[in-house]
Amino acid sequence: MRLSRKELSGYMENWDDRTRAVLVLRMEERFRRLALEHFSSDEAVLLGAVLDRLIPQDEGERIDLVGFVDGALGKPLGRGDRREGIPEEAGLFHKGLTGIQETAQAMFGRSFVELHETQQDAVLGAIQDGAAKGGVWRDIPSPYFFTRLMTKALTGYCAHPFAWMRMGFPGPSYPEGYVWITEQEVQARRRHFPGWKTL
Repeated sequence: MRLSRKELSGYMENWDDRTRAVLVLRMEERFRRLALEHFSSDEAVLLGAVLDRLIPQDEGERIDLVGFVDGALGKPLGRGDRREGIPEEAGLFHKGLTGIQETAQAMFGRSFVELHETQQDAVLGAIQDGAAKGGVWRDIPSPYFFTRLMTKALTGYCAHPFAWMRMGFPGPSYPEGYVWITEQEVQARRRHFPGWKTL
């Protein structure tokens, strides 16, 4: 089941002004950034190609997952643990992107973005399974990188109304908490979560 923009807007009218404003902004901006902070232009193209295979999207209503991942690097979204000997998130993602290129070259003799979709899937499958070739994967386990990248990208994807529309999810039933919890208590609880001021 898919929701139309009109149907989603109908649900949003019942939400508080702050929640509605955040979600309307997400639909307008789609997580796009004027300039990437952590990735070079080549890395951004590669990351975009990878995310297109991992999280396919409709052409019309695309979420800029590269922009989301760039803006969310190092922020407390998703998992917060880190294995001993593994670089911090930005370093992990830079190394992982280098590893993707090494694996693509080892398997097919070309850059990842030059590969056919089935070949790209084979590269990503090898990385996910821990069977990837390349020097980077001696320093960081490829399944660990794969999981961290997927977790970060899915955090943004699943937080966006366009994804909700594709899934038929109308958003939170009780955006300000359950009926027996007061608005003041909801606000007090939010203060304990990272980024609560943006809600």
